[in-house]
Amino acid sequence: MQFDLLFEELGEYGCFQRLVLWSAASVNIWSGLLLLTSVFVLAVPDHRCAIPGWENDTFTIQNDQHQAIINNTIPLSNTDDELLYDQCHYYNVDHHGNRTLEQCSTWVYDMSIYKTSLAADFNMVCDGAVMKSNAQMVTLFGILVGSLVTGLISDKLGRKTTMCGSLSVMLVCSLAMAWSPNYTVFIILTFMSGFLNVGFWMPSFVISMEFVGPSHRKLSIIFSGMVFTTGTIALTGLAYLIREWNKLLLLVSLFGIIYVPLWLKCVFPESVRWLCIKGRREEAKDVIETWAKWNKLKLSENFFDKVFAESDEDEPQRQTQGSILNMFTSRVLFMRTTVIFLLWIIVTCGYYGLAFNAGDLGSDLYLNFLLQTVVELPSTLLCYFLLDRIGRKPLTVGSMIVGGVALLGTIFTLIYLPDTPTATTVLALIGKMGITAGFSAIYVFSAELFPTVVRNAGMGASSSMGRIGGMVSPYIADLDRLVGGSFGKALPQIVFAAITLAGGIAALVLPETLNKELPESFEDAKKFGNRVQKKRSKEEQLSVNGLPPNPVQITKF
Repeated sequence: MQFDLLFEELGEYGCFQRLVLWSAASVNIWSGLLLLTSVFVLAVPDHRCAIPGWENDTFTIQNDQHQAIINNTIPLSNTDDELLYDQCHYYNVDHHGNRTLEQCSTWVYDMSIYKTSLAADFNMVCDGAVMKSNAQMVTLFGILVGSLVTGLISDKLGRKTTMCGSLSVMLVCSLAMAWSPNYTVFIILTFMSGFLNVGFWMPSFVISMEFVGPSHRKLSIIFSGMVFTTGTIALTGLAYLIREWNKLLLLVSLFGIIYVPLWLKCVFPESVRWLCIKGRREEAKDVIETWAKWNKLKLSENFFDKVFAESDEDEPQRQTQGSILNMFTSRVLFMRTTVIFLLWIIVTCGYYGLAFNAGDLGSDLYLNFLLQTVVELPSTLLCYFLLDRIGRKPLTVGSMIVGGVALLGTIFTLIYLPDTPTATTVLALIGKMGITAGFSAIYVFSAELFPTVVRNAGMGASSSMGRIGGMVSPYIADLDRLVGGSFGKALPQIVFAAITLAGGIAALVLPETLNKELPESFEDAKKFGNRVQKKRSKEEQLSVNGLPPNPVQITKF
């Protein structure tokens, strides 16, 4: 099929393409609402052990008698200067008045900030503290599995069918999550949430890329990412207004109802490319005619005969495809591939880790999370404008170094200036901006460094490495719950700062790719960066940056 004729005849970004792009990108709002709800749903309130035998015990001091019993039963905290009472132990007083220190199994929680919290309902504290990290990890594990499976399903059943089917099942699963009766059910539904997120936003991304012309694809990619950010901003507002975890999940889930009309052909089309590949040309003609009608264009004579004519793209690829393992057969390729994988792990770990750690930076959780989300917008736009001006390498190295130094600064404010949370917040925001810009730059950078014969496999492997980094991030963010005191609060920032700086330094070994002829074979890849490279034409650059070999890899969510 001659796909280029579609854009020549119907335009690269007309009214119909805008409708498709905006409709497809809109599902990212729901993804932004759903994916990071755990930041609020699993927020752990202040707590202490419940007084044995006191049925109406509360975290709030009721009267002088209650205060006296607490002082006699609950030991003072010796691990965290910000806590008055130990959160995991109590004194068991026998009839002789002897006290023995024991670990408690029931707790009372401070509900002044959250009316209800799933972490409190399931007692994700003390020995059960890892339950929170596990739940957040499972979401990201679901994304990993979804990334590996959704592409296959989409190619077999269709982009639209996969997207709408995932949206529908997601609606059911997210509603069920709001009534999770126990931790096991919640974990299963959390996995499904991550899996189905990929199931609807990956096909939506592919459809939008297949309808938009090459010169507008990079802008479309940025637009999709910014729509996701809009969803996370909306999540902050909803979480601030609704302090009960099940009601928050219920409202966020019900938002998915607005996507039910996407099943209708008159509302959202199937991919023309997929229909043609599957031999469903009559359906493809219907979509193309609708395309022309919306763009107020008249199709030329014999247009469909030209479009459906065989092209070189329809012939079997003559070029031998390689394995990603070939990227480890020489010292140069081994080092380059290792650094690329390392960068993906770092940026994904840092991106999610800072979001999960938003409530532990010394000020309000809602404000911190909102600010960390908002700074993604200018960071993404800055990256968009600088990528083709200063180059991939300077932007990657610079953003990660700046981000790492800023995160390093939060260590000193948390430990030595605990009464100035504003300084910590500002430094954390600079760190988040650096990591977000690095994330966007590394996608383009790594895609251009892999030779053509393994570019798709290389980006798939890189994305998988990134998902692993995301799965580790909740455990790093919760290190402060294992180590008390001001040092404990700074410990996650120490780790995030260290790995971000290490990533920026490691990226120095990678060669610049801006306006260079990209490697086609493994031999080209070995020599890349060691000799004068031929400059790429504008068309070649659009081909690389516009439509990725595996479009799911562009996203950080």
